[in-house]
Amino acid sequence: SQVSPFYLVLSMWVGALITCAMLKPGTSTGTKYTPLEMYFGKSVIFLIMGLLQSCVTIIGAHILGIYIANEAMFILSCLTVSGVFMILVYSLVSALGNVGKAVAIVLLVLQISGTGGIYPVEIMSPIFNILNPYLPMTYAITLIREAQLGLIWSNFIPALIILFALGIVTVIVSIIIKEKADKATHYFENKLEESGLF
Repeated sequence: SQVSPFYLVLSMWVGALITCAMLKPGTSTGTKYTPLEMYFGKSVIFLIMGLLQSCVTIIGAHILGIYIANEAMFILSCLTVSGVFMILVYSLVSALGNVGKAVAIVLLVLQISGTGGIYPVEIMSPIFNILNPYLPMTYAITLIREAQLGLIWSNFIPALIILFALGIVTVIVSIIIKEKADKATHYFENKLEESGLF
């Protein structure tokens, strides 16, 4: 059977989001660690969780009998996509706390419509046509689709490079933000807990 690559990619983003909601990336405020040490120290745990989640997706695809044209590239693509997604979501939450979770959810909603996963982006609102090249899922879907349905290197390589570039840029920006906003994020999260709303 065939399942749209969009649903496989969507499961990885949702998995990263749930992981970052369940496990706290934390702030360096009140600890002996610098924001940089806190960021990279915790990132290892989240990255491992992301790779384990991709294994669940891969196993699930085989259990469901999904057609896969290139087994090795499919596994590699799933590991790459899940790892990059986890880095993106983890970086947002680590740098911005609960605001980062909200941003990740907004990105999820935009990507459902803006990546052509459900309907072709050409028939959607013009705003989604504008956003499409800037959404991580656009390139993740390309990776999974090429590996699943038949590999065309001229499509696969650019998507892989852009996905890695998005991950690297996110890490750099998140480190800069975390260095400057860690105390404010810690204060905001404490007040939120004290409010009893969450």
